[in-house]
Amino acid sequence: MKPLYLFSFCAIFLSLLFTHAHALQSLSTGQMKEATAQAGISIALKNVKIESYDTGYTISNPDDPLQYLSFQNGHSTLELTNSSSDLNGDGLIGCITIDLFTVNAPVNPAFGQPFFYLKSNDMELDYDLTIDTVTFCGNDIGSITLNSFAMPSFHLYLGAHDSGIDAELGAQISIEQFNYGTHGTDNLVLSGITFAEAFTGFPSDDPTTWQPTGKFTIGDIASGNPMTMDIAADNTDVWQFTDKGGADYTVTNPRSGSGFIAINMPVQGSIRIDNMNFGGNDLGSFALDNIQAHKLYMEIPGRGLGVPQPPTP
Repeated sequence: MKPLYLFSFCAIFLSLLFTHAHALQSLSTGQMKEATAQAGISIALKNVKIESYDTGYTISNPDDPLQYLSFQNGHSTLELTNSSSDLNGDGLIGCITIDLFTVNAPVNPAFGQPFFYLKSNDMELDYDLTIDTVTFCGNDIGSITLNSFAMPSFHLYLGAHDSGIDAELGAQISIEQFNYGTHGTDNLVLSGITFAEAFTGFPSDDPTTWQPTGKFTIGDIASGNPMTMDIAADNTDVWQFTDKGGADYTVTNPRSGSGFIAINMPVQGSIRIDNMNFGGNDLGSFALDNIQAHKLYMEIPGRGLGVPQPPTP
């Protein structure tokens, strides 16, 4: 390298090193706690606003167009800010974090399994939804209104097993009001709905004194019981059963030769509702604490066991 080139390179390097933009900056205690030497993405959002108008959505049975569920004239608004305030009171103001990691603890049932990780602990989210008309099989069954859906904290783990998905979703959720009715006086109105791990205060206490703690969780990766979703083929032609009297009988499998989605949703947490009202009648508050569903299994479409069978000739 010629001396002129070497001098120019050193001058540029020193100018970058000692410019104000590259100088060392002092950090507060909270900022130091948030700083980690690892891969990942942190996202800060401020005053994100989304408004949507939908003419209609329809979910139908491809084999029978008369079997359908339709939602008409929907309107929703979303406002989102994070990294603005300490909502969970832990002394930190967190971002949305996206990361990839592998479980390295041998005692963990998920040892060696990679996961996608998404979380936010201080998210100011406000979502409103209105659906003017819900139609089921051609029948108008009412309208739906959802006011002030908020989710100040959540986390999501996504992994894989064979051809299926492992997941865990934890969130603290509050809904100011849910209203469902058939355009008459029979509206069901639920106010102050909250999903959390637990609540302070007894169910018999004044609902205004209830305070949520932790997250309502679907799936439990650490215990080896994640939420799972699989797509499988069903090659069973008939189901064989035994009735209460000991007699054997069979039921034709309507989905034989096709596929289905199998979902297992272990659930733990608590749900409380400040007030329930139906048709103008006050039904009081509602509390369902310490839910522990170790297995909640469903198949879509189902096995057709409730479908009436044609008479035997």
